[in-house]
Amino acid sequence: MIARFFLPLFAALLVMAPAHAQDAPAADPATPPVAPAAEAVTVPNFWDPRQRIERPSVEELGPIRFLTTDDFPPFAFRDRRGLLVGFDIDLAQAVCQALKAQCAMQVRPFDTLVAGLKDGTGNAIIAGFDLDKANAEGLIASQAYLKIPARFLVRRAAPFDPAASGADAVVGVQCGSAHAAYLARFYAGLRTACFQDNAALLSELKAGKVAAIFGDALRFSFWLNGEQSEECCAFAAGAFLDDRYFGSGLAIVTRAEDRGLKFALDYALREVYRSGTYEELYLRYFPVGLF
Repeated sequence: MIARFFLPLFAALLVMAPAHAQDAPAADPATPPVAPAAEAVTVPNFWDPRQRIERPSVEELGPIRFLTTDDFPPFAFRDRRGLLVGFDIDLAQAVCQALKAQCAMQVRPFDTLVAGLKDGTGNAIIAGFDLDKANAEGLIASQAYLKIPARFLVRRAAPFDPAASGADAVVGVQCGSAHAAYLARFYAGLRTACFQDNAALLSELKAGKVAAIFGDALRFSFWLNGEQSEECCAFAAGAFLDDRYFGSGLAIVTRAEDRGLKFALDYALREVYRSGTYEELYLRYFPVGLF
Protein backbone atom coordinates (compact mmCIF):
# COMPACT_ATOMS: atom_id res chain seq x y z
CA MET A 1 0.00 0.00 0.00
CA ILE A 2 1.28 3.46 -0.81
CA ALA A 3 2.24 5.32 2.34
CA ARG A 4 -0.89 7.39 2.88
CA PHE A 5 0.69 9.77 5.40
CA PHE A 6 2.38 11.95 2.80
CA LEU A 7 -0.43 12.35 0.31
CA PRO A 8 -2.35 15.08 2.17
CA LEU A 9 0.70 17.27 1.55
CA PHE A 10 -0.33 17.33 -2.10
CA ALA A 11 -4.01 18.07 -1.57
CA ALA A 12 -3.53 21.78 -2.18
CA LEU A 13 -1.97 21.02 -5.55
CA LEU A 14 -4.85 18.79 -6.57
CA VAL A 15 -7.94 20.79 -5.73
CA MET A 16 -7.99 21.89 -9.34
CA ALA A 17 -8.28 18.34 -10.68
CA PRO A 18 -11.33 17.93 -12.94
CA ALA A 19 -14.59 16.46 -11.78
CA HIS A 20 -16.44 13.79 -13.72
CA ALA A 21 -17.70 15.29 -16.95
CA GLN A 22 -21.34 14.80 -16.09
CA ASP A 23 -20.88 16.65 -12.79
CA ALA A 24 -18.86 19.65 -13.96
CA PRO A 25 -20.83 22.80 -14.79
CA ALA A 26 -19.51 24.70 -17.80
CA ALA A 27 -19.09 27.88 -15.80
CA ASP A 28 -16.70 26.27 -13.31
CA PRO A 29 -13.93 24.51 -15.23
CA ALA A 30 -11.46 22.58 -13.07
CA THR A 31 -8.09 22.32 -14.72
CA PRO A 32 -5.16 20.47 -13.15
CA PRO A 33 -1.75 22.11 -12.91
CA VAL A 34 0.10 21.87 -16.20
CA ALA A 35 3.54 20.33 -16.49
CA PRO A 36 6.24 22.17 -18.43
CA ALA A 37 5.34 21.75 -22.10
CA ALA A 38 8.85 20.71 -23.12
CA GLU A 39 8.73 17.50 -21.10
CA ALA A 40 6.82 14.61 -22.62
CA VAL A 41 4.95 12.29 -20.26
CA THR A 42 5.42 8.54 -20.69
CA VAL A 43 2.21 6.60 -20.02
CA PRO A 44 2.97 3.19 -18.48
CA ASN A 45 1.54 -0.06 -19.79
CA PHE A 46 1.08 -2.94 -17.35
CA TRP A 47 -0.90 -5.19 -19.72
CA ASP A 48 0.42 -7.92 -21.99
CA PRO A 49 -1.26 -7.51 -25.41
CA ARG A 50 -0.85 -11.25 -26.03
CA GLN A 51 -2.85 -12.20 -22.95
CA ARG A 52 -6.26 -13.62 -23.78
CA ILE A 53 -9.07 -12.76 -21.36
CA GLU A 54 -12.63 -13.66 -22.27
CA ARG A 55 -15.30 -10.99 -21.97
CA PRO A 56 -17.34 -11.72 -18.82
CA SER A 57 -21.11 -12.07 -18.85
CA VAL A 58 -22.81 -8.99 -17.41
CA GLU A 59 -25.73 -11.15 -16.23
CA GLU A 60 -23.44 -13.44 -14.27
CA LEU A 61 -21.34 -10.56 -12.97
CA GLY A 62 -24.05 -8.51 -11.30
CA PRO A 63 -23.60 -5.02 -9.85
CA ILE A 64 -20.17 -3.90 -8.65
CA ARG A 65 -20.22 -2.07 -5.32
CA PHE A 66 -16.92 -0.24 -4.93
CA LEU A 67 -15.59 0.86 -1.55
CA THR A 68 -13.16 3.78 -1.46
CA THR A 69 -11.99 6.75 0.60
CA ASP A 70 -12.08 10.50 -0.02
CA ASP A 71 -8.77 11.53 1.60
CA PHE A 72 -6.22 9.98 -0.75
CA PRO A 73 -5.20 12.49 -3.44
CA PRO A 74 -4.67 12.17 -6.34
CA PHE A 75 -6.49 8.83 -6.25
CA ALA A 76 -9.69 9.74 -4.38
CA PHE A 77 -10.50 13.11 -2.82
CA ARG A 78 -13.07 15.91 -2.73
CA ASP A 79 -12.64 18.80 -5.14
CA ARG A 80 -13.39 22.41 -4.21
CA ARG A 81 -17.11 21.79 -4.77
CA GLY A 82 -17.15 18.71 -2.57
CA LEU A 83 -17.43 16.26 -5.45
CA LEU A 84 -15.63 12.92 -5.23
CA VAL A 85 -12.90 12.85 -7.87
CA GLY A 86 -9.56 11.21 -8.49
CA PHE A 87 -7.68 8.70 -10.58
CA ASP A 88 -9.22 5.70 -8.80
CA ILE A 89 -12.73 7.15 -9.01
CA ASP A 90 -12.54 7.80 -12.74
CA LEU A 91 -10.83 4.46 -13.33
CA ALA A 92 -13.65 2.62 -11.51
CA GLN A 93 -16.18 4.45 -13.67
CA ALA A 94 -14.25 3.44 -16.82
CA VAL A 95 -14.14 -0.19 -15.65
CA CYS A 96 -17.93 -0.18 -15.26
CA GLN A 97 -18.36 1.28 -18.74
CA ALA A 98 -16.07 -1.37 -20.23
CA LEU A 99 -18.09 -4.12 -18.57
CA LYS A 100 -21.45 -2.41 -19.18
CA ALA A 101 -22.13 -3.19 -15.54
CA GLN A 102 -24.15 -1.37 -12.91
CA CYS A 103 -21.87 0.15 -10.30
CA ALA A 104 -22.06 2.07 -7.05
CA MET A 105 -19.39 3.84 -5.02
CA GLN A 106 -19.39 4.10 -1.22
CA VAL A 107 -16.92 6.28 0.71
CA ARG A 108 -15.68 4.88 4.03
CA PRO A 109 -12.74 5.47 6.39
CA PHE A 110 -9.72 3.56 5.15
CA ASP A 111 -9.46 1.31 8.20
CA THR A 112 -13.04 0.03 7.64
CA LEU A 113 -12.67 -0.91 3.96
CA VAL A 114 -11.67 -4.55 4.51
CA ALA A 115 -14.50 -5.05 7.03
CA GLY A 116 -16.94 -3.55 4.53
CA LEU A 117 -15.73 -5.97 1.88
CA LYS A 118 -15.92 -9.00 4.15
CA ASP A 119 -19.41 -8.19 5.48
CA GLY A 120 -20.79 -7.74 1.97
CA THR A 121 -21.33 -3.98 2.08
CA GLY A 122 -19.17 -3.82 -1.04
CA ASN A 123 -17.60 -6.38 -3.31
CA ALA A 124 -14.53 -4.45 -4.51
CA ILE A 125 -12.07 -2.00 -2.94
CA ILE A 126 -10.29 0.63 -5.00
CA ALA A 127 -8.28 2.70 -2.55
CA GLY A 128 -4.54 2.35 -2.93
CA PHE A 129 -4.31 -1.34 -1.99
CA ASP A 130 -1.42 -3.34 -3.33
CA LEU A 131 -1.26 -7.04 -4.06
CA ASP A 132 0.84 -7.81 -0.99
CA LYS A 133 -1.67 -6.21 1.38
CA ALA A 134 -4.52 -8.05 -0.32
CA ASN A 135 -2.75 -11.37 0.21
CA ALA A 136 -2.08 -10.55 3.86
CA GLU A 137 -5.80 -9.91 4.40
CA GLY A 138 -6.82 -13.19 2.73
CA LEU A 139 -8.21 -11.29 -0.26
CA ILE A 140 -7.45 -11.44 -3.97
CA ALA A 141 -6.60 -8.61 -6.32
CA SER A 142 -6.83 -7.64 -9.93
CA GLN A 143 -3.77 -7.13 -12.02
CA ALA A 144 -1.91 -3.99 -10.96
CA TYR A 145 -3.23 -0.85 -12.65
CA LEU A 146 -0.39 1.38 -11.44
CA LYS A 147 3.07 0.92 -9.99
CA ILE A 148 4.98 3.73 -8.30
CA PRO A 149 8.59 3.71 -9.49
CA ALA A 150 11.69 5.09 -7.86
CA ARG A 151 13.41 7.98 -9.65
CA PHE A 152 16.52 10.08 -9.50
CA LEU A 153 15.77 13.80 -9.24
CA VAL A 154 18.43 16.29 -10.37
CA ARG A 155 18.85 20.02 -10.93
CA ARG A 156 18.20 21.00 -14.52
CA ALA A 157 21.52 22.84 -14.77
CA ALA A 158 23.55 19.86 -13.56
CA PRO A 159 22.84 16.58 -15.42
CA PHE A 160 23.57 13.39 -13.51
CA ASP A 161 24.18 9.82 -14.63
CA PRO A 162 24.19 7.30 -11.75
CA ALA A 163 26.14 4.81 -13.82
CA ALA A 164 28.95 7.28 -14.51
CA SER A 165 28.87 9.78 -11.66
CA GLY A 166 32.04 11.52 -10.60
CA ALA A 167 33.81 10.86 -7.34
CA ASP A 168 32.43 14.06 -5.82
CA ALA A 169 28.81 13.35 -6.73
CA VAL A 170 26.61 12.64 -3.70
CA VAL A 171 23.10 11.20 -3.91
CA GLY A 172 20.63 11.96 -1.14
CA VAL A 173 18.22 9.29 0.04
CA GLN A 174 15.88 8.89 2.99
CA CYS A 175 17.42 7.02 5.91
CA GLY A 176 16.32 3.43 6.37
CA SER A 177 14.05 3.47 3.31
CA ALA A 178 13.55 0.87 0.61
CA HIS A 179 15.14 3.37 -1.75
CA ALA A 180 18.29 3.45 0.37
CA ALA A 181 18.40 -0.35 0.35
CA TYR A 182 17.94 -0.40 -3.43
CA LEU A 183 20.87 1.96 -3.97
CA ALA A 184 23.04 -0.08 -1.63
CA ARG A 185 22.21 -3.24 -3.58
CA PHE A 186 22.35 -2.03 -7.18
CA TYR A 187 24.41 1.17 -7.04
CA ALA A 188 26.95 0.29 -4.39
CA GLY A 189 29.53 2.57 -6.02
CA LEU A 190 27.49 5.72 -5.46
CA ARG A 191 28.29 8.04 -2.59
CA THR A 192 25.09 8.54 -0.63
CA ALA A 193 23.96 10.90 2.11
CA CYS A 194 21.16 9.90 4.45
CA PHE A 195 18.34 12.36 5.32
CA GLN A 196 15.48 11.88 7.75
CA ASP A 197 12.59 13.01 5.58
CA ASN A 198 11.50 13.93 2.08
CA ALA A 199 11.45 17.68 2.79
CA ALA A 200 15.13 17.62 3.75
CA LEU A 201 15.98 15.70 0.58
CA LEU A 202 14.27 18.24 -1.65
CA SER A 203 15.80 21.19 0.19
CA GLU A 204 19.32 19.81 -0.18
CA LEU A 205 18.84 19.18 -3.89
CA LYS A 206 17.39 22.61 -4.59
CA ALA A 207 20.28 24.24 -2.72
CA GLY A 208 22.78 22.26 -4.79
CA LYS A 209 24.25 20.45 -1.80
CA VAL A 210 23.77 17.03 -3.45
CA ALA A 211 24.10 16.00 -7.09
CA ALA A 212 20.82 14.08 -7.05
CA ILE A 213 18.25 12.51 -4.76
CA PHE A 214 16.59 9.11 -5.10
CA GLY A 215 13.12 8.24 -3.90
CA ASP A 216 9.40 7.89 -4.55
CA ALA A 217 8.43 9.27 -7.97
CA LEU A 218 4.92 10.19 -6.81
CA ARG A 219 6.22 12.44 -4.05
CA PHE A 220 8.77 13.98 -6.36
CA SER A 221 6.31 14.57 -9.20
CA PHE A 222 3.99 16.76 -7.15
CA TRP A 223 6.88 18.78 -5.79
CA LEU A 224 8.15 19.28 -9.35
CA ASN A 225 4.70 20.50 -10.37
CA GLY A 226 4.34 22.89 -7.43
CA GLU A 227 5.57 26.39 -6.75
CA GLN A 228 8.23 25.34 -4.22
CA SER A 229 10.39 23.68 -6.88
CA GLU A 230 10.55 26.88 -8.95
CA GLU A 231 11.13 24.54 -11.94
CA CYS A 232 14.64 23.92 -10.65
CA CYS A 233 14.74 20.20 -11.16
CA ALA A 234 13.75 17.23 -13.29
CA PHE A 235 13.72 13.45 -13.32
CA ALA A 236 16.78 11.66 -14.67
CA ALA A 237 18.03 8.16 -15.46
CA GLY A 238 14.76 6.39 -16.09
CA ALA A 239 12.16 4.79 -13.82
CA PHE A 240 13.02 1.89 -11.51
CA LEU A 241 10.46 -0.81 -10.74
CA ASP A 242 11.21 -3.68 -8.39
CA ASP A 243 8.42 -5.43 -6.49
CA ARG A 244 10.82 -6.50 -3.74
CA TYR A 245 11.66 -2.90 -2.85
CA PHE A 246 8.85 -0.67 -4.10
CA GLY A 247 5.78 -2.90 -3.91
CA SER A 248 3.86 -4.88 -6.50
CA GLY A 249 1.51 -2.10 -7.51
CA LEU A 250 -2.01 -0.83 -6.89
CA ALA A 251 -4.92 -3.15 -7.64
CA ILE A 252 -8.66 -3.56 -7.14
CA VAL A 253 -9.29 -5.95 -4.26
CA THR A 254 -12.10 -8.51 -3.91
CA ARG A 255 -13.01 -11.40 -1.61
CA ALA A 256 -11.21 -14.66 -2.28
CA GLU A 257 -14.44 -16.36 -3.35
CA ASP A 258 -15.22 -13.68 -5.96
CA ARG A 259 -12.81 -14.96 -8.59
CA GLY A 260 -15.30 -14.28 -11.37
CA LEU A 261 -15.31 -10.61 -10.41
CA LYS A 262 -11.51 -10.55 -10.22
CA PHE A 263 -11.22 -11.88 -13.78
CA ALA A 264 -13.88 -9.42 -14.97
CA LEU A 265 -11.88 -6.57 -13.48
CA ASP A 266 -8.73 -7.84 -15.19
CA TYR A 267 -10.58 -7.84 -18.50
CA ALA A 268 -12.01 -4.37 -17.95
CA LEU A 269 -8.70 -2.80 -16.89
CA ARG A 270 -7.05 -4.09 -20.05
CA GLU A 271 -9.91 -2.73 -22.16
CA VAL A 272 -9.66 0.65 -20.44
CA TYR A 273 -6.02 0.75 -21.44
CA ARG A 274 -6.65 -0.42 -25.01
CA SER A 275 -9.37 2.17 -25.53
CA GLY A 276 -7.06 5.07 -24.63
CA THR A 277 -9.07 5.98 -21.52
CA TYR A 278 -6.26 4.96 -19.20
CA GLU A 279 -3.88 7.34 -20.95
CA GLU A 280 -6.41 10.16 -20.66
CA LEU A 281 -6.82 9.59 -16.91
CA TYR A 282 -3.11 9.21 -16.29
CA LEU A 283 -2.30 12.48 -18.04
CA ARG A 284 -5.11 14.21 -16.14
CA TYR A 285 -4.00 13.22 -12.66
CA PHE A 286 -0.24 12.86 -13.17
CA PRO A 287 0.71 15.89 -15.32
CA VAL A 288 4.33 15.35 -14.35
CA GLY A 289 4.66 11.70 -15.31
CA LEU A 290 6.13 9.10 -12.97
CA PHE A 291 7.92 7.21 -15.75
